[in-house]
Amino acid sequence: MTSFTVEKCPQSNDEYKFALDARHLEKTRIELNETDENRSQSLAHMREWIVKHPHIKKCRTDSIFLLRFLRMRKFSVPMAQISLERYLTALRSFPQWFRNLDPLDGDIRLFNKAGMLINLGRDSLGRTVVLLRARAFNPERFTSAHFVRQIMLLLETTIDEEESQINGYVVIADYEAVSLKVLSVWSLTDVSNASDSLFQSFPLRIQEIHAIGVPRFLKIVSDMALSCMSEKIRNRVYCHKSLDDAMKHLELSLLTTDYEGGTQNPDQLTEDFIKCAERKRTQLLLMDEMDIDTSRYQFGGQQNTVVSEIEAGMVGSFKKLNVD
Repeated sequence: MTSFTVEKCPQSNDEYKFALDARHLEKTRIELNETDENRSQSLAHMREWIVKHPHIKKCRTDSIFLLRFLRMRKFSVPMAQISLERYLTALRSFPQWFRNLDPLDGDIRLFNKAGMLINLGRDSLGRTVVLLRARAFNPERFTSAHFVRQIMLLLETTIDEEESQINGYVVIADYEAVSLKVLSVWSLTDVSNASDSLFQSFPLRIQEIHAIGVPRFLKIVSDMALSCMSEKIRNRVYCHKSLDDAMKHLELSLLTTDYEGGTQNPDQLTEDFIKCAERKRTQLLLMDEMDIDTSRYQFGGQQNTVVSEIEAGMVGSFKKLNVD
């Protein structure tokens, strides 16, 4: 069993062993440039780099944590190192989102039960499918910080699962019947920094994003979120006018029973997620201890420019990728 620590130079490192099936082994070789030899060497290089890094003070060095970044960057060690620096910088720069992601915390449990974000499990391709139900967000009870913290809790709870690292994520964002009041809890700076944290700093392999029924009043928010994505991810964003249009591109059985064709009980999924997060509480709380000197890093420079342009009225076009 892996012992989790944030010491840069622990007494010993865990001995990693690939535990998935032959199909995943072949997929990592072809898609991620991962082999037994390359993995072993890359993990050693990452650990040595962390130990010698003058600005990283505390950081996890266990294999599954470092593989988040190596797999995201297809085993380019220099790119993985940059990603890890950005991740640690985000943790320290935005404590309101990343600190105390405790599944036992009352606010977190309350937001969990609201059912805005649900882990639907894995589809037939092994991808982790996340459902976002915007109408479940109550702007009179919750803030934007609640929303971002819930996203990070879900990602941090699932990203150490190797299927999630290898197969990636599919996001279903249902905006139908969302209230105009939801805009009142967001500042443009928060939208920019949150999107940057998610799309530029978190080691996340996004395979598809399906946005359903995005209202016109969310155009600025949508534009900004898209501006924080790489072109590769933007090309995986699909916008659907309605749920009916989206259904032909999704695996219906994965959806919750409040959708036609859905088979999963949303309350049970929520309870299962809470239990899963509680089992990983040790790792979640270690996020508070990881540390890097952020004085040499500038966070969100490009996105700050985007904020300024939007505030000046220069709003870009929301790219609609028609797959229907």
